Amino acid sequence: MQRRTRQQLRTVAFVTLGAALAGAGFGLAFAGAAGSDAASQAAGALRGVWTGAVIAFLLTVWEVFYVNRPAGRWIIRRPFLQAVGLRSVFYLAVIVFGIWSGGVAVPIGDASDFGWNASTAVTVGFSVLFSVAVNFAFAIDRLLGQAVFHNFLTGRYHRPVEETRILLFADLAGSTGTAERIGNLAFHRLLNDVYRDLTAPVIELGGTIHKYVGDEMIVSWRDTPENRKRAVQCGAAFNAVLGDAGARYLDLYGLAPAVRVGIHAGPVVVGEMGDVRQEIVFLGDAMNMASRLVDMCRTLGRPMLVSEALLNGGTDRQSPTLTPVGETTLRGKTRPVAIYAPAE
Repeated sequence: MQRRTRQQLRTVAFVTLGAALAGAGFGLAFAGAAGSDAASQAAGALRGVWTGAVIAFLLTVWEVFYVNRPAGRWIIRRPFLQAVGLRSVFYLAVIVFGIWSGGVAVPIGDASDFGWNASTAVTVGFSVLFSVAVNFAFAIDRLLGQAVFHNFLTGRYHRPVEETRILLFADLAGSTGTAERIGNLAFHRLLNDVYRDLTAPVIELGGTIHKYVGDEMIVSWRDTPENRKRAVQCGAAFNAVLGDAGARYLDLYGLAPAVRVGIHAGPVVVGEMGDVRQEIVFLGDAMNMASRLVDMCRTLGRPMLVSEALLNGGTDRQSPTLTPVGETTLRGKTRPVAIYAPAE
């Protein structure tokens, strides 16, 4: 099973479990407020578990395995209000189905049947609020980026810390000429398509997209020997993915895009920055080194360069897929760094 699929299944399981517990609490509280006996309260909690789990499971599967996959991009690409409207219609249909199925699966003697009554109205209202909260969390997480929302909530980087990170910089080759040739609006669409295509190998190989800077994507991993190997695999996968999609790009934009990739590992300072607008930033020589490697790709005519520092941490420098190509010196530094590239 692919790593991305495992992560998505964990998301579905986590949200479904949370909704089931929330449903149990709601069902128990609702039955208690109605003055039901202990047996009816237990049945109400069980109906809440069923209803919450069914609604959350169907909605999360739809979000994770359809909306966030290529088949569902047409929803994401709609204007914001249209996308919210489409999702709201689907959410309401699923919520009504979940409430109806709960009444069928767990009948309660003194409870109202499913229909347009006070009980159904309260249940629909609670379910809508819970679903809106989940959908809002998905939207914020998508807006801020992988794990950023969680890091802000927990205050993980409220005070800056130094961490060793694996850094991958990917820069669209020939971007200036491309923008001039196809125009700024088409170039924006091209970049958006490229970023979307490159997201799949990042997620599959456990990386985190740190940010987009113009035509450059910055990806990060926590420093482990296995992640160093995954970073190299990710860099190699980028142009393979774009190559497989070459016909689509030629049809849409009249060109087949490619990226230059630099991969390095080293200490960075990670912390929140800003006041009115905040973000989590990486600072340090490691960032400069990874950017320098992308520049060297252009100079040496290579699609990907890897620093010796990355190889020292677990990636086999004797691997037949990587060969030494020389040394580079970071601005302001005196010690040269050996660099490697995929074998031609």
